[in-house]
Amino acid sequence: MSIEQTVWSYLRNKGLPEKSAAAIMGNIYQESSFDPTQIEAGNRIGFGLFQWSYERRTQLEAYGTDLQHQLDFFWSELTGENTSSRGATLQWINKGNFKLDNFLKGNGSIDELTEAFCVCWERAGVPMMQNRIEAANKYFSQYTGTSPSPDSANSNSNSITVEATNYQVVADSQKKGDVLFGRRYRITVSDSNGDGLDVSDLRCTFNITKTIQMEPNSSEITIYNLNAKTENSIMMNGKRVTVEAGYEGTQFGLIFDGDILQTIRERENGTTFKLTIIALDSDRAINFDIANFSLVKGQTARSIVDHIANKAENPIDMGSISEKLSGQKLTRGKVFFGKASDYLRQIAKSNQLQYYMDDGRLHLISLDELPEGEIIELTPTSGLIGTPEQTDYGISGRCLLNPQIKLNSLIHIDNSTVRAKRIDINGSNASPQGGTADGSSVTNNARNTIIAEARRICDDPKVEYNQDYRGQTINGITYWDCSSFVKQCYEVAGLSIVDITWSQYKQVANEGGNFILQSDALPGDLVFWGTGDSCHHVAIYAGDGYVYAARGKDGKSPVDQVAYHALYGDPSFGRPKCLVDADKGTLPSASYATEGDNASQTLFRSLDKDGIYRVIKIVYEGDTRGESWYSNFETIDQLGGAIATVSN
Repeated sequence: MSIEQTVWSYLRNKGLPEKSAAAIMGNIYQESSFDPTQIEAGNRIGFGLFQWSYERRTQLEAYGTDLQHQLDFFWSELTGENTSSRGATLQWINKGNFKLDNFLKGNGSIDELTEAFCVCWERAGVPMMQNRIEAANKYFSQYTGTSPSPDSANSNSNSITVEATNYQVVADSQKKGDVLFGRRYRITVSDSNGDGLDVSDLRCTFNITKTIQMEPNSSEITIYNLNAKTENSIMMNGKRVTVEAGYEGTQFGLIFDGDILQTIRERENGTTFKLTIIALDSDRAINFDIANFSLVKGQTARSIVDHIANKAENPIDMGSISEKLSGQKLTRGKVFFGKASDYLRQIAKSNQLQYYMDDGRLHLISLDELPEGEIIELTPTSGLIGTPEQTDYGISGRCLLNPQIKLNSLIHIDNSTVRAKRIDINGSNASPQGGTADGSSVTNNARNTIIAEARRICDDPKVEYNQDYRGQTINGITYWDCSSFVKQCYEVAGLSIVDITWSQYKQVANEGGNFILQSDALPGDLVFWGTGDSCHHVAIYAGDGYVYAARGKDGKSPVDQVAYHALYGDPSFGRPKCLVDADKGTLPSASYATEGDNASQTLFRSLDKDGIYRVIKIVYEGDTRGESWYSNFETIDQLGGAIATVSN
């Protein structure tokens, strides 16, 4: 049986309609001519029937590369079935009228289905669409009406339902991975056309930092002793860099994929030159994408997220998206115009989700939901290095470089191997509060950051007040109005509040915030003029009867309307819940329950009872010719919320 017949039988045995099967085969023909060993000419990035590349190729190679493995892996990427056991991720992105459900049902012509598969799943750099369509029609004519061969790999398979385990270890469920021996790595720099240059044969070092916060992940990659021509090519044309690292076998994968921000050439000593690449993951998506579309009523939050991702100027792939977004629907149509990241942040806040980007993929997760994938056991025999240390909210530690440990993944560490957190005799072991025992005011780091950002903006001579251009920089001038100014200062401190003055007032009033007397107000609190829908101005309290504000006032130059000035009138003072939580030292956790007003402040949290921890920060360190080859991780406990304190 030919490979074409094998693929046709596989797709038809999966229940795929003939038109959809032909559409897939037309795409395979253009990608690899049905050669499962095909490697992309030139840059050698693509591999296999579908020319998998970058992280998708790494995932495939970890699962298996023969024809059956490629077909099974493809089916998981197309439908989302068995993704955990095969190490795959759902890859279809709905665009326009091209929906996955329609494709799987064969709704549309062969030409339409072929284009849909190419655009939504294959996402080819140079589509050559007419070639794909012609091949699809040829295979449809050739195989339509023929009986598929029996699927020996799947005909007797039954689905298995795994019961929830509450994070406990199920007897005989453990499985061992490969021996951690033989470093493996691939560092690729590509230009705007997608043409890549593999520099892995040279000495390279990297330091990559990823966090679950909504900020671009960063990397510093150094390449040693490039020849002048290649070095100039990277400096002039390099747009994207990817780093794949680990060990031979399954513990190998993508650890960074981002946009090159800067290149620095320097001489380390008399004979050694190095080129340092500074890159950010998802910088353009987070800081520059603009949402500009309208939706009719009846759309869910998930639909809004799909629209933002699909219509982005810089394409965004979907990662882990919580099912919580499939609930409430818009009661009327809505127009979206503004920074895409602001809308995503608002959706995350209103649904109690955490929003972050990782390797160009958007994640909106609920910390009380079970992450996808397996829990990784870390012991000295599986790569744990040194002694993990207890932190305020979990543990931190180091292990051999392991790309399977990702943000929001779960790890298991024997608590008996963890060094307990030492109580600070001279300092405070409690999270910072809003005041001291004698009533004198004190500010925490979040408040300090809010005030520092407010001062920076007000002292900047290139800042002016303007409601029409709020939040935009035009000809070197940045414009603010009162609510966008406040929102900016809070977001720099890692705190999320809504936009528009009266909405900010209502957020304090209705979402767990507090209104306080001026005598109790601290720097960083909000100051409102008016109440409810009539609230017309907001500022940031600076202390001692002064505020930082962007205030439109007749008779003043726009450059003087963003300033530090004295209080006036009869305002009210508010403290949003995010600032209340920051005063208590609250981190994102799996429990959104807050302590009562009379609850005593804990010293720090005990270790998780089951030794299960959720990863919230990873730093990868590597030197392809040196000793460094580590993953440094920080975690929070898997339950979160208020748990027992450590006592002596």
